[in-house]
Order: sequence, then structure tokens, then C-alpha cells
Amino acid sequence: MTRRVPPRRIVLWIVTVLMLAFIFGQSLLPQDVSAEESGWILNNILNPALNALGLGPLSHQTTRKLAHVAEFTALSALLVFCFRGSFAKALCGGFVTAFLDESLQLLTARGAQLQDVWIDLIGVLSGVLIGLLVRRLLTLHGKHVEENHS
Repeated sequence: MTRRVPPRRIVLWIVTVLMLAFIFGQSLLPQDVSAEESGWILNNILNPALNALGLGPLSHQTTRKLAHVAEFTALSALLVFCFRGSFAKALCGGFVTAFLDESLQLLTARGAQLQDVWIDLIGVLSGVLIGLLVRRLLTLHGKHVEENHS
């Protein structure tokens, strides 16, 4: 008997693979290109938005570190859903990705930084916790919806 994979699971895995490709692609960029990209985001999006709120500005270094956290938060939240709520698998997948991500930077003469692995792991933990919370809320909502339709 062949089991059919629901289309939403296929889409979820595709989005997760695309997120991995984005993370690894950013690591393979030369340092000057990467700095130019983050500088553009800082100057054209983040600091103007913060200025409008009466906050900021952020430094270039802070922006880069926040990008690490954001990328790994998103990836790890996706991994929670890919691995059907498995904390251990999502955490392990995020850790391995963080390690590989910094290792790839050795190929671009940017150099790997242990500090960035730790920053990535903050994103991994955040993403796993957010993913588990969202999954739990969706499960509770699903049960609530089913009870109302009975």
C-alpha cells in the first residue's frame, strides 16, 4: 500500500530547502558583497523604519548578527513542522546547519567565527520554541474547531 504525501508537507519541505539554500548562499558570498547587501538593508529598510518609530539606528555589525538570528529562527521553526514537532530533530537540524554555515565561510576567505555559531544557536532555540508553540496552538485550535462541529 502506497501512502500519499499531502501537498502541504511537500510545500513545507520545499520552503525549508529554499531557506537552507538561502542561508548557505549567503555564506558563500564574498565578504564585500555580503557587507553591501546588509548595508543596503540597514540603510534603506531597518534604520528608516526604526527612525519612524523614534528608535535606532542600528550598527552594521548588529544588523548582521540579527540577520543570523532571524535566518535560523525561521529555519528552525520550519524544521519543527517538517519533523512533526520533534524538538530533538529540529534542534539537531538547526545545529548542524549552523555548523555547516560557518564552515562554508572558510571557502570564501570570510573566515568562520565561533561567535556566529553561538548567535545562530540563539536563533535555532528561538525558532524551535516558536515552532513548538505555534504547532501546539494549531493543534488546540484544531481540536476546538472539531468539537464545535460535532
